[in-house]
Amino acid sequence: MRGSRASVAIIHPWLPQYRVPFFDLLGQVLRDRDVDLKVFVGDTPPEWKARNDSSTSQHAKLLPTRFIKVGDRVLTYKSLATLRQSKPYDLLVLEQAIRNLETYQLIAPPRLFTRIAYWGHGRTYTAAPHKIEEAIKMRMTLSADWFFGYTDQGVEHVVNQGFPRQRTTTVQNSIDTKRMQSDLDSVTEPELKEFKLQHDLTSATALYIGGVDESKRIDFLLESGRRIFDQNPNFRLIIAGSGSDSHKVAARAKIDTWIKPVGPVFGLQKALAFRSSKVLMIPGRVGLVAVDSLTAGLPIITTDWPFHAPEFEYLEKDSTCVVSPDDMALYSVIVAQTMANSRALNEMADKCRIEARKYTVEAMVTRFADGIHSALS
Repeated sequence: MRGSRASVAIIHPWLPQYRVPFFDLLGQVLRDRDVDLKVFVGDTPPEWKARNDSSTSQHAKLLPTRFIKVGDRVLTYKSLATLRQSKPYDLLVLEQAIRNLETYQLIAPPRLFTRIAYWGHGRTYTAAPHKIEEAIKMRMTLSADWFFGYTDQGVEHVVNQGFPRQRTTTVQNSIDTKRMQSDLDSVTEPELKEFKLQHDLTSATALYIGGVDESKRIDFLLESGRRIFDQNPNFRLIIAGSGSDSHKVAARAKIDTWIKPVGPVFGLQKALAFRSSKVLMIPGRVGLVAVDSLTAGLPIITTDWPFHAPEFEYLEKDSTCVVSPDDMALYSVIVAQTMANSRALNEMADKCRIEARKYTVEAMVTRFADGIHSALS
């Protein structure tokens, strides 16, 4: 390390709203440890813009980004001009991804840093692995000085490929659960009653929250909801979020009044959506919504689809979530049966809240800061 204070830079692909509390708190914690943190972010990728959940922060500097489509892949290149204006860094933390073209420029001499770390899933979760791409990604990873993995299983995969375990950190990816819990606790009965009346909600209401796009299997969600409604006319489905498939939801909602689109929700509106529902219907990719589920005590009903994100590991089948076979008819039946079983829902809700204590942004920051300190040492 240079002098009495170390300097660390993180380049993040873009800045979704849920990442802002993490970076803000990490900067505070590192300052107390005599480490200066600089965060650089790219522009929001085209496939994520429709979600409308990108944010800004006074602590994150934007790197102008180009998106280059090659076949069915989208590569990115972030301009490094702003980064190069800074002094050299003792540690540079990069996304563990081969699509970022600036990474190859950064790891070539002359370097702007003493040590390099990657931060990522470890293994490929959300798509079928491509042999050549996996080989390139793992070669990059093995050349690093440190690895920050989202979850234990991702770190274990990297270790099994030959990365030294003593140079890894499991960060347990999370969101600002303290803020979410505060929002949930602040909901009043009059507010809840008004929200339910506004959206014509019943005691048989389920919630979908997240990006409204292909990875979330919106067609599967809507058709499953229709089957449930056919058996129970009191069924309602709140769809909170937006994305490239929002037009499908809007078109169906004009015909099927049991569909209740509310768009992206945050703060109190998000809390009201959770408090109005009995379960979360997430038949497609389960990621950080697992932390929402645990915090709110609202169990997820999903499928054994093979492309869930790393945070799906936080859930335990039949304890804090329900996992259906990947079959629409069976999924619809299981959702309906689970919603009708108040005793089982209450037991799962209690277990969710207990498990939620493990996954907080404060704990994530502590782990990440400890990893940075070790990497610098």
